[in-house]
Amino acid sequence: MLLFLSRLFRVILLLLIARFVLRGIARFFRASRGAATPREPQRAPATDLIRDRVCNTFVPRDKAVRAIVAGREEHFCSAACRDKALAALSPAS
Repeated sequence: MLLFLSRLFRVILLLLIARFVLRGIARFFRASRGAATPREPQRAPATDLIRDRVCNTFVPRDKAVRAIVAGREEHFCSAACRDKALAALSPAS
């Protein structure tokens, strides 16, 4: 049993050494091609944020709910906030 464990340990150790050697060789060839540093991930383009005047949250302009309130175009985070703003303008029945 002890002989089996020692051989298993040697095999695992040799595999780890081989992995480190291969990684070093790959890193060397990448550096020689000019790709030593990894590229930064692509970032989404920045969008304008619009403040919802009802709940004071900010939402991207392209995802905002739009409505004409008192003759002006307003932006809201949801239809519920839009309805609250419209309800505040209409006279109570």
